Amino acid sequence: MTPLTGSLLRRSIYTVVTAAALSTMALNAEPRTGGMGDKAGSAMTAQMKPKGMAMTQGSFRKAEAPVSGGFSIHEEGGKKVLTLSGDFMTNDMAPDLKVAFSPSATPLAMSKAPKYPLKAGSYTVLAKLKSSKGAQSYVIPASIDLKAQKSVLIWCQKFNATMAWAPLKS
Repeated sequence: MTPLTGSLLRRSIYTVVTAAALSTMALNAEPRTGGMGDKAGSAMTAQMKPKGMAMTQGSFRKAEAPVSGGFSIHEEGGKKVLTLSGDFMTNDMAPDLKVAFSPSATPLAMSKAPKYPLKAGSYTVLAKLKSSKGAQSYVIPASIDLKAQKSVLIWCQKFNATMAWAPLKS
């Protein structure tokens, strides 16, 4: 290797390393927003934001059926969304499963095993459970006051049996 070739090689390596460092800095930089009507910067900020941070989250607890997984509630596009985790699983033989909220932090305290039935008026149904396992999301309508709710339930309406529940925590 001649001194000229060695010098060119070192410069090439330096250029590549510098370009990589600058690219990393650009990717990690905060987007420019505000000032003089910078709509492009604001749009970029909105696109780069991850899904909303969880307002509350928790893990399901067994009631009538074995359960695994948890949930989170976050804001997405100005709406509150309840998302069940990818490892969520409950009784796949139970019919008519619903996702519901309860104003009680201990919703099963007033019911008896093994079914843990719910008393009329002690819950608010959010939606029909999409699947007995896996990640799934539900938009929470504005008519459900989350501040008044203390737990999330997986409930079989047909047999009034609570499969699982989780306290809401911030």
